[in-house]
Amino acid sequence: MNKKIQLKYLIFIFASLINSGCNAAKSDIKPYFNTNNQSAAFFEKPVVVGSAKDFLAIREKAWDFPTDLKHKKLGQKTVSNCLILNKLINEGFTAAKAYDHAFVNAQSTICSMWELMGEFKSYNVSFMDKLRLNKDFSAQVPAQFALLISNDDIKKAASAASWDDASKIKDVKSLNDEQATYYDRSESIQRLTLMAKGDYNADGVEDRLLYMENSVEGGSYSSAKAYIITRITANGPIVLLKEF
Repeated sequence: MNKKIQLKYLIFIFASLINSGCNAAKSDIKPYFNTNNQSAAFFEKPVVVGSAKDFLAIREKAWDFPTDLKHKKLGQKTVSNCLILNKLINEGFTAAKAYDHAFVNAQSTICSMWELMGEFKSYNVSFMDKLRLNKDFSAQVPAQFALLISNDDIKKAASAASWDDASKIKDVKSLNDEQATYYDRSESIQRLTLMAKGDYNADGVEDRLLYMENSVEGGSYSSAKAYIITRITANGPIVLLKEF
């Protein structure tokens, strides 16, 4: 093979590799959803969800375990799906029984979470592939992940650089690749679960939705929250897009 032909051949191979790389970078990555979608809080048999639109459908699905709510002026109502639950909560309804307050809060959070998961689309690129639910994760995400109960906690978190900075995480127990429990020095116990990966804000970059279950060692306190995070460059900060 003479040098001119050899050069053309090498240029062709090089161009093919570049085009292949560009196509790979632009290819759509389908959203990922945790099979543990928290539906056991409503249904006797957990619901199997195959796509984002399925989450919108189960918000209308009748529960196997209805919930009682009350309102000071409007009295008591029984709720049997997510759409009605969040509508009534927005109207001022609360748990009919005081000891059910945390449970109803968790139900509302899950219902809102499903609504947002229904908006997750395919994405083109991810800058969070190497993220793991470990101690390093708590040092990278914002302080809003901390369990903030008192006004003093909220004030401290306002100036904290990260979740770890606000909570002083002392131990992390990884349950699997999608779930870990965090223990801080004030006896808070926070179980974090990766619920979804996908493009939430239509910029082509991977976003993640995480569900947090909060409790306090030796106490009866419990609550639930959810967060959507993203990272738009390889070495950039993790940004909180939404919390609820």
